[in-house]
Amino acid sequence: MADDTRPDTDPRWKLTPTKYAVAAILLFATVVPLLVSTYDRVEPRLFGFPFFYWYQLIWVFIAALCCAAAFYLLQRERRAWERDHPRPGSSDTSTGERGSR
Repeated sequence: MADDTRPDTDPRWKLTPTKYAVAAILLFATVVPLLVSTYDRVEPRLFGFPFFYWYQLIWVFIAALCCAAAFYLLQRERRAWERDHPRPGSSDTSTGERGSR
Protein backbone atom coordinates (compact mmCIF):
# COMPACT_ATOMS: atom_id res chain seq x y z
CA MET A 1 0.00 0.00 0.00
CA ALA A 2 1.42 3.33 -1.03
CA ASP A 3 1.69 6.06 1.57
CA ASP A 4 1.11 9.46 -0.06
CA THR A 5 2.55 11.35 2.89
CA ARG A 6 6.09 10.06 2.28
CA PRO A 7 8.32 12.66 0.64
CA ASP A 8 9.29 10.31 -2.19
CA THR A 9 5.69 9.75 -3.36
CA ASP A 10 3.90 12.90 -2.29
CA PRO A 11 4.02 15.53 -5.06
CA ARG A 12 4.05 18.34 -2.51
CA TRP A 13 7.63 17.46 -1.52
CA LYS A 14 9.13 17.40 -5.00
CA LEU A 15 10.78 20.51 -6.39
CA THR A 16 9.54 21.14 -9.90
CA PRO A 17 9.93 24.02 -12.36
CA THR A 18 6.39 25.07 -11.46
CA LYS A 19 7.34 25.44 -7.82
CA TYR A 20 10.40 27.49 -8.74
CA ALA A 21 8.15 29.74 -10.85
CA VAL A 22 5.70 30.08 -7.95
CA ALA A 23 8.54 30.98 -5.61
CA ALA A 24 9.79 33.61 -8.06
CA ILE A 25 6.30 35.09 -8.46
CA LEU A 26 5.73 35.30 -4.71
CA LEU A 27 9.22 36.66 -4.09
CA PHE A 28 8.64 39.31 -6.75
CA ALA A 29 5.33 40.34 -5.16
CA THR A 30 6.98 40.58 -1.77
CA VAL A 31 10.29 42.26 -2.52
CA VAL A 32 9.44 44.87 -5.14
CA PRO A 33 6.95 46.80 -2.96
CA LEU A 34 9.59 46.94 -0.24
CA LEU A 35 12.22 48.61 -2.41
CA VAL A 36 12.19 52.20 -1.23
CA SER A 37 13.78 53.50 -4.39
CA THR A 38 10.70 52.43 -6.39
CA TYR A 39 8.28 54.69 -4.47
CA ASP A 40 10.42 57.39 -2.87
CA ARG A 41 8.89 60.35 -4.71
CA VAL A 42 5.80 62.52 -4.79
CA GLU A 43 5.26 62.91 -8.52
CA PRO A 44 3.39 61.83 -10.56
CA ARG A 45 0.16 62.42 -8.68
CA LEU A 46 -3.01 60.50 -9.47
CA PHE A 47 -6.27 62.29 -8.60
CA GLY A 48 -4.23 64.49 -6.26
CA PHE A 49 -2.66 61.56 -4.39
CA PRO A 50 1.13 61.47 -4.21
CA PHE A 51 2.85 58.64 -6.02
CA PHE A 52 3.69 56.78 -2.81
CA TYR A 53 0.04 56.19 -1.87
CA TRP A 54 -1.34 55.04 -5.19
CA TYR A 55 1.76 52.98 -5.95
CA GLN A 56 1.40 51.05 -2.70
CA LEU A 57 -2.33 50.62 -3.32
CA ILE A 58 -1.71 49.24 -6.79
CA TRP A 59 0.69 46.70 -5.30
CA VAL A 60 -2.13 45.34 -3.16
CA PHE A 61 -3.91 44.28 -6.35
CA ILE A 62 -0.74 43.14 -8.11
CA ALA A 63 0.21 40.99 -5.12
CA ALA A 64 -3.30 39.49 -5.08
CA LEU A 65 -2.97 38.64 -8.77
CA CYS A 66 0.45 37.08 -8.13
CA CYS A 67 -1.00 34.95 -5.32
CA ALA A 68 -3.85 33.87 -7.60
CA ALA A 69 -1.39 32.96 -10.36
CA ALA A 70 0.72 30.96 -7.89
CA PHE A 71 -2.37 29.14 -6.64
CA TYR A 72 -3.50 28.37 -10.20
CA LEU A 73 -0.06 27.02 -11.16
CA LEU A 74 0.10 24.76 -8.11
CA GLN A 75 -3.45 23.50 -8.66
CA ARG A 76 -2.69 22.76 -12.30
CA GLU A 77 0.43 20.83 -11.32
CA ARG A 78 -1.47 18.87 -8.66
CA ARG A 79 -4.26 17.96 -11.12
CA ALA A 80 -1.70 16.84 -13.69
CA TRP A 81 0.03 14.68 -11.10
CA GLU A 82 -3.28 13.16 -9.98
CA ARG A 83 -4.20 12.49 -13.61
CA ASP A 84 -0.87 10.75 -14.24
CA HIS A 85 -0.92 8.86 -10.92
CA PRO A 86 -4.52 7.83 -10.23
CA ARG A 87 -5.25 6.39 -6.82
CA PRO A 88 -6.11 2.70 -6.79
CA GLY A 89 -9.85 2.13 -6.76
CA SER A 90 -10.78 5.55 -8.04
CA SER A 91 -12.22 6.22 -11.44
CA ASP A 92 -11.45 9.07 -13.78
CA THR A 93 -11.94 12.35 -11.89
CA SER A 94 -12.04 14.47 -15.02
CA THR A 95 -15.69 13.50 -15.54
CA GLY A 96 -16.58 14.40 -11.99
CA GLU A 97 -17.45 10.78 -11.08
CA ARG A 98 -15.87 9.11 -8.10
CA GLY A 99 -15.68 5.41 -7.43
CA SER A 100 -17.45 2.69 -9.34
CA ARG A 101 -20.91 1.27 -8.95
